[in-house]
Amino acid sequence: MSGSDIAAELRKLVDELGRTGGPGLWDSLVGLGLHRVGVAEERGGSGGCLDDLLVVVETLAGHGAGVPIVEASVADWALGRAGLLAGGLTTILLLDEPVEAPSDAELTSVPWARDADRLLLCAPGSAPLLVDLGHSSATVRNVDNIAGEPRDTVVLAGAPVTAVEGAPAYAEVRERLALLWSAAVLGAARGAYRLSRTYVSEREQFGAPLLRIPAVADGLARMRVQLVQAEAALALARDGGPSGGRADIARITTAAAATEIARTAHQLHGAMGITAEYPLHRLTRRLWAWRDAVDSERGWAESLGRRAAGAGETGVWTDITAGAPAADHATATSAAGATAPAATATAATTAADREG
Repeated sequence: MSGSDIAAELRKLVDELGRTGGPGLWDSLVGLGLHRVGVAEERGGSGGCLDDLLVVVETLAGHGAGVPIVEASVADWALGRAGLLAGGLTTILLLDEPVEAPSDAELTSVPWARDADRLLLCAPGSAPLLVDLGHSSATVRNVDNIAGEPRDTVVLAGAPVTAVEGAPAYAEVRERLALLWSAAVLGAARGAYRLSRTYVSEREQFGAPLLRIPAVADGLARMRVQLVQAEAALALARDGGPSGGRADIARITTAAAATEIARTAHQLHGAMGITAEYPLHRLTRRLWAWRDAVDSERGWAESLGRRAAGAGETGVWTDITAGAPAADHATATSAAGATAPAATATAATTAADREG
């Protein structure tokens, strides 16, 4: 069976589970080992690759499923690399800097902490730390995000903390989270678009579908444009690998699409979109929550900017033209060499004018 056939079968299976939904969805996913897709079998996982996991995440998100698939899969992947994969739910939290006293700390916005057995803390420049949330010294205060999903506060008072040697580096974990959250946002955005398209095609006003109204057709078209851009950004990151800022680009593009698609979907639905019985809010509330998962759109943009500044003019141009035919690359590079200094000077002048 080819990779595309496996992906199609996986999407069909997860789609059926997502349609069923309900409180038992997570147990069904765990029972089938879908939460450990992308983790090698010899390390305790279900096998498969990152692309397979992206299919699982995107398909679940298309149904507005609120399950810890992103957090659990990344935590298990990291622990699997270190040979510490165990049963139960492990969640993950990225920190901007190492915690000075991790066994005595207050951690906010911890995903699914109330349901987790362990917490993996990842910070730049240090080994990840594994915290036992079942210990009596660990207290969890329930907090929900706008989608109603757990983003709890964890208070540690002498809790056992173990350094995880051999786990992936912070940057690698962050990029994997970026790709998975991009896939989640894309799935929810696609679900909101499909729901909106069906609604304006079937709902009639003055004897004709709402879609016949130019403003409605324009809104649906703008949603489709945002969706195509998000799909292209994620495809670029998947095909070229997350390095070189492609994961940042995917995160920025999908976050922008989430904002526009959620807003337009509610405009097209009117009052129907905010009723509890109608499924749109399950998608749009997750779009609003997931677009800022791990970091905000601005934060990802700043990360990409720092990466570009560090690479320099040549590095940025090389990354942009990667994969171009050799002759075209040589011609473009020659032209860029003549115009880049002027472009850089213009950008600097523009920035100075704005600040002035």
